Amino acid sequence: MNSQLPTLDPGVTFLDDEGAPAALYRLVGRHLADASGSTYWLDARNAASPDAIRRHAVGRVARSIRVARAFTGYQHYELARSLPAEVTPRNALVVAPNVASLYAEDDVPEYEAEAMFDATLELLAALADALDLPVVVTARERRDRVRDAADRTVTAQRTQAGLRVDGPSFRTDVYWHDWGFQTTIPYWVDLLGAADADGEPVLVEPVAPEV
Repeated sequence: MNSQLPTLDPGVTFLDDEGAPAALYRLVGRHLADASGSTYWLDARNAASPDAIRRHAVGRVARSIRVARAFTGYQHYELARSLPAEVTPRNALVVAPNVASLYAEDDVPEYEAEAMFDATLELLAALADALDLPVVVTARERRDRVRDAADRTVTAQRTQAGLRVDGPSFRTDVYWHDWGFQTTIPYWVDLLGAADADGEPVLVEPVAPEV
């Protein structure tokens, strides 16, 4: 269900998806289901799994994803530098998973790696700003620096009920399944209101659940 996932706003979104590797594919698929235009995927560590992309971004949406795969820090940097010539306002999304990983390899001297990594983050931010375009990144290495460079952070966790996603203006309150759905306490607070310190109900305008 799309209501279980946030939309991707223009700017750089850091998806903190440690322990929930499918979150990236689901988030991309959800965004592209409602967007027009192709996606540029700057890949590292073979994150662009064709099977996973097809599973979560089906049909025409999956075919609109263009993957550029890097295997070294130098390749990643050069592909990042090529983005201004490849990406236009007609694109729907830029995806850069494992954005820091190749700069941590031994084949790139540390002084070069730091400069190239900083330049890559700055370029992604400038591209998102200039084209008013969503850019989503993930990272295992240099996570704090990626988080600081992003406009917002969205966290994804696997739970027994399903994938939980939290962001600045979104949280998973309902978990939909084939057999029905599970709710959370915040869901019912938003729907029916809460009790004040004296135990009296505080009524709020009900919000209809998305289906």
